[in-house]
Amino acid sequence: MKTKKLSNELNAKEYSITKNILFCLKNTLECYPLLLLWCGLAVVVNVMLPVLAIFLPKVVIEKITNGSSVEELIITTLVFMLSTAVLLGVKRFFEKYISFQKFRMNTFYTCKVANKGLTTDYCNQEKEYFRKLQTESFGCCNGHYSPLTQIYDIGIALLSNALGFLVYFGILVKLNIFVVLFLIATTIVSYFLNKRIVQWLTDNNREKIGYEQRTNYINDVSGDIWSAKDIRLYNMSIWFEKIYHSNMKGLASWYRRFTAKVFKVSAVDSILSLLRECVAYAYLLYLVLSSKIGVADFVLYFGVITGFSMWLGGILGQVNTLNRINLAVNYLRNYLEYPEHYTRDGGIETNNIMECPKTIELKNVSYRYEGAEHDTLQHINLTINPMEHLAIVGLNGAGKTTLVKLICGLIDPTEGVVLYDGIDVKEYNRRSYYRLFSVVFQQFSIMPVTIEEIVAETVTECIDSKRVELCLHQAGLWDKISYLTKGTKSEFGKAIYDDGVEFSGGEIQKLLLARALYKSAPVMILDEPTAALDPIAESRLYETYNQIMQEYSSVFISHRLASTRFCNRILLIDNGKLIEEGTHESLLSQKGIYYDLFETQAKYYREHQSDEVDLDYKENVNYKESSNCKENSNSKQNSNGEGAMQE
Repeated sequence: MKTKKLSNELNAKEYSITKNILFCLKNTLECYPLLLLWCGLAVVVNVMLPVLAIFLPKVVIEKITNGSSVEELIITTLVFMLSTAVLLGVKRFFEKYISFQKFRMNTFYTCKVANKGLTTDYCNQEKEYFRKLQTESFGCCNGHYSPLTQIYDIGIALLSNALGFLVYFGILVKLNIFVVLFLIATTIVSYFLNKRIVQWLTDNNREKIGYEQRTNYINDVSGDIWSAKDIRLYNMSIWFEKIYHSNMKGLASWYRRFTAKVFKVSAVDSILSLLRECVAYAYLLYLVLSSKIGVADFVLYFGVITGFSMWLGGILGQVNTLNRINLAVNYLRNYLEYPEHYTRDGGIETNNIMECPKTIELKNVSYRYEGAEHDTLQHINLTINPMEHLAIVGLNGAGKTTLVKLICGLIDPTEGVVLYDGIDVKEYNRRSYYRLFSVVFQQFSIMPVTIEEIVAETVTECIDSKRVELCLHQAGLWDKISYLTKGTKSEFGKAIYDDGVEFSGGEIQKLLLARALYKSAPVMILDEPTAALDPIAESRLYETYNQIMQEYSSVFISHRLASTRFCNRILLIDNGKLIEEGTHESLLSQKGIYYDLFETQAKYYREHQSDEVDLDYKENVNYKESSNCKENSNSKQNSNGEGAMQE
């Protein structure tokens, strides 16, 4: 196994063709071993058909020249034709059946690729190289003519060509060994010419991948309902169109260079093929004219020479194709075998500490993202006591979300240690450790399923409907759900369901909060989940959760400082450092950065409130003046009416 650079970022393993074939065989045996038997039978049929085709004319001519009867000639011809017809029918059956089983293997590989993406260390998903491998891996097993399904076609073709080559070689070697060597030599030259195409693809494939990723992204965004508003309001369609055309031009340029390369190689290959066959046929004519072979043998060798070149060319051509497919399989294997560092099997289970929260400690923790020049978090020392309500505040980019990911075990610190119940997080079974946290992140994922499935995050049979309703009540979304025709069984989103329910940004945040409550983990973390809510609604929601989470540890992250005043402790992070810590009142009394941030926000709200008060005052004055005018007018009308009656 050699090691070459498949990416600019790191060295990746490049497996030999033999090892990748063994990899595919192993997976075929795991999924559907009978497929290998069907492929083997297809190889035998593929060789028998042309062998029958070249021997039929020889046998018929010999029968005629030997003076055989018409009946014998007809029977011989019918036997050959019937055998050919049966074999053709069997061949068609194998092609259809193997095609169906290739689709089955595609599904098998796709499940493996998807499972890797769902279960890999979270830090891997943050790496650009891993995501590119993921994209290539899905492409490797996507579609009827994907590289992994072509493996079976190539295998059948390669073995058929090899077996046919051996049969024809045995026939031709009786003719003249030098003719055979000449045919082999010219075919090998063609092979090395075609190999240059494979090498060019290897060297330039990443350029094509980049163009395809960008165009695919624009295709996805153009049909994304969440992006539709921005695209129209900011007139982004023109910008996207220019980017799309730019990448399509780049892709077209890549294919023009590839086509030019293929054309040059094909032209030289055609000349060699012409030379090869001219020499061989000239030699056959010489033998016939000199009466060294008969007409029947001439016809036989004529067909064998043509077939021999095709068998040998097929072998070398399939090897070239296998080299090209090998690159795609390398991507897949590098993705599936991408290193995993988190403990899973054999780690400490959390079942015995699920009932109540434990102490969380960060000791001298720093974290730097891959490729970054500076640490996002620097030397953080923090202890979160059981059932403590902690708030983390700071400006954008301060490192708040990174801190949350460290606490949850999604990423490991580049320096220092994170402890839960006095044990290093790295020693826990990471899947088990994740069960300790109910988290609502800024960036979320919601499946297009029913509301109750979203909240419970499980299949319908395992859902506690009463608990779902309780969590929706607590999240403040039940009034909305109760008005829906299907209630909690309503489908979410119109991407799949025509009558799917759409929620506003604030309602989605409430739905996510209900999901976090349903999980009922010992530690609740809210990472600015209420950004779509107004300040009053956010404050009320946090107060509600403060009451609900009395028996749990909780971490609240918010830009709005006043919304976190109910917390036992507030941490202010700035430039990756923990710079202030205390209660809301104590931090204000220090008159530090927290005080400045709070005053800046409070000033805005006070001015806004003052404007509203002034507006309300003016409206009240205008209303009173209008009311007085109406009262005076009415009193005059009444007076006039009374006077008229008196008169």
